[in-house]
Amino acid sequence: MAQNAGPPYTPPLHASTTGGTRHHKFMHHRLEDRGHDTVVRVGHVDRIWSDFYHHALTAPWSRFFYGSLLLYVGVNIVFALLYMLDGAGVSGAHAGSFADYFFFSVQTLSTVGYGAMTPVSRTANLIATVEVLGGMMINALATGLVFARFSRPRARIMFSQQALILTEDNQLHLDIRIANCRRSPILSVDVEFALARLIRTPAGRVVRQFDPLPLQQSHIPVLRFACTPTHVITEHSPLYGLTEHDLSAQEAEIIISLTGTDEASGQTVFARSAYGFDRMLYNHRFVDIINAGPDGRITVDYTRFDHTEAPQAEHTATPGDMADQPEGR
Repeated sequence: MAQNAGPPYTPPLHASTTGGTRHHKFMHHRLEDRGHDTVVRVGHVDRIWSDFYHHALTAPWSRFFYGSLLLYVGVNIVFALLYMLDGAGVSGAHAGSFADYFFFSVQTLSTVGYGAMTPVSRTANLIATVEVLGGMMINALATGLVFARFSRPRARIMFSQQALILTEDNQLHLDIRIANCRRSPILSVDVEFALARLIRTPAGRVVRQFDPLPLQQSHIPVLRFACTPTHVITEHSPLYGLTEHDLSAQEAEIIISLTGTDEASGQTVFARSAYGFDRMLYNHRFVDIINAGPDGRITVDYTRFDHTEAPQAEHTATPGDMADQPEGR
């Protein structure tokens, strides 16, 4: 077994209040994608205006759209009320008509200016001056945000639903399939595997430890279709000597991260995924999804991306193999 910072963390059957609370803090702290809103940060106030650009850039499209609409309507309501304070300040607007002042604010904020309604008093002109200045800033900010959201690099990467552990050529290894869903290839791809698990330090603290899992080929010059990074489980692997019970007790996960450069845009793209050991499949390998036709054209069948098959081999992998125990399941 690989050297750890301390013995593995195993939940007691009857934990005390303190120990149970400590373990409960980590029970749902899995690294699989579950959204940013699942994390509650105590002692840190995340004010939207202190990091407005990041919040606007990372918010879901629905929240971004409705938030922008609410802000737009709210600003026009405020300016409509200001114009109403000077009842005769806008020519062409009916006195006391909130709708007229609201639509005049919309025209002023967007600098459209149809000409049917115009500010005539000094007060209305001052309000219109402030609104035009604010409107130009809002329009510039909105244009930049929409462009940034559309142009933000995203890796169209597929990760297999399951990770496979099998024995081939007398080697026990861990396989995960990765595919590029874009027509343009991804250049200079670097893939990393890591084993994330809870351990107890000599001081008695429970921490999450990340152990790298070396790959047979971690750098891929060109990812055009699909690849299957492989980690060989030898005596030097952090997985060596661990049983399914050990991995479950440590809430272990395999963390996958990928970085590369999109050839079409020249931008760096990132992708990540995580596999709990309840998503492991033993004694199976991925079926081929790439075929060459008689006309020389290459066919990639993504409908078979997660399909697996049992290999025809004399020995098949078991969870106990990681612990060098032939009696495993």
